[in-house]
Amino acid sequence: MTARFGDPAISCQPPRSFCTSSGGLPTLERMSSSSATAVRAPVRPEIQALRAVAIGCVVLYHFWPAVLPAGFVGVDVFFVVSGFLITGLLLRDAERHGRVRLKEFYVRRARRILPAALAVLSACAVATLLFVPQVEWRPFLQQILSSSLYVQNWHLARDSQIPNRADLESTPVQHFWSLSVEEQFYLVWPLLIILALWLAVRLGRRRLALVAAVLAVATVASFVHGVILTGQDHNLAYFSTLSRAWEFGVGGLLAIVPAVVGERLRRTRALAGWLGLAAIAVAARTFTDPEVFPGAIALVPVLGTAVVIWAGMPRAALSLAPVAGLRPMQWFGGISYSLYLWHWPIIMFTPYIVGQPSQAPVMVLLLVLSIVVADASKRWIEDPFRRVVPRERLRMPRARRIAVASAAAVAAVVLLSSGVAGYTVEQPYALCRHAGDGE
Repeated sequence: MTARFGDPAISCQPPRSFCTSSGGLPTLERMSSSSATAVRAPVRPEIQALRAVAIGCVVLYHFWPAVLPAGFVGVDVFFVVSGFLITGLLLRDAERHGRVRLKEFYVRRARRILPAALAVLSACAVATLLFVPQVEWRPFLQQILSSSLYVQNWHLARDSQIPNRADLESTPVQHFWSLSVEEQFYLVWPLLIILALWLAVRLGRRRLALVAAVLAVATVASFVHGVILTGQDHNLAYFSTLSRAWEFGVGGLLAIVPAVVGERLRRTRALAGWLGLAAIAVAARTFTDPEVFPGAIALVPVLGTAVVIWAGMPRAALSLAPVAGLRPMQWFGGISYSLYLWHWPIIMFTPYIVGQPSQAPVMVLLLVLSIVVADASKRWIEDPFRRVVPRERLRMPRARRIAVASAAAVAAVVLLSSGVAGYTVEQPYALCRHAGDGE
């Protein structure tokens, strides 16, 4: 998600205390000059490792579902990580500035998420026009439009279509449903935190405690809603932001819990980290029915992820540190967002381009291609935009032009193609519709 899926440069240590300014606005007590000046904390290796595990689960599930039949739980891992990182970022911002700066938050999120996403959507729109039979344009382009507006989850919920492998009903942007859920979370979660801080001032309560209470109520309410809705309408439950919000909430609550340190807890935390990772692995291998998500069974990967984050990387013999800190693991976690974006369109468009379903050797090549494209996307699309600081934005007309051009390209291609797709012509064949004929 993602997924993504939070900024890789964001880590989280919770604010320690709040105070009230003379103006009655919620502010945070400055503990030191360093804590007052730094909104971002260093990268936490276990977070990058969790991203690597999450994207590995999703990619294996999409390429070889028989190998990891429940790899879709990687999305749940991404949601917890995002909730943890974003909540920590918002609270640190309040600690530094005395308030949550919504404009700056949304600008950072847009710079982090939109460039690569718009590049993928533009590529998908063009590839649809070039390689897909016109009779199939309408569903493809409709979902590209829904994805560009970050409402793809509601589009799929309406169509009662749970994502799976590249089957008859899939489109190249179907995976944007989780990014849509995440963007909707970004819209609401900061407002909830601001409301909690405001209530704390009005009621004269401890700020951090009230923030935790408000987030806990929202998290529990979402979980109960998700469990009930899963039993009533599993398709809607799977895609609904309301039934998925509790997964972000678990991460958000974890961001408020003081970091556990101390010599006596090193071994406990080291063991807990492995147990959390094992919970994710068991869920990814055995929880094969997506229709029970995000019900109570989703607690296993969600709490497993939370435990790994809580455990951190203590200096102990059994710590995750030697594995999580490996350079390939950190690199793989770093490209997780781009890999999530690109791998599915590559899987979906290949049969249209080559004229036949992808066989096992081709799938291996497509995986390698996806990783190469993801690495290039991170280097040349994600990173340049993320590194632009506010003062430099005025010196970056090229970056602004690229962003505007990308957005305009998606809008133009989708609108034009939707108009063209208003009439259909008979096609002698539709490759993906008959993907099973060669089996």
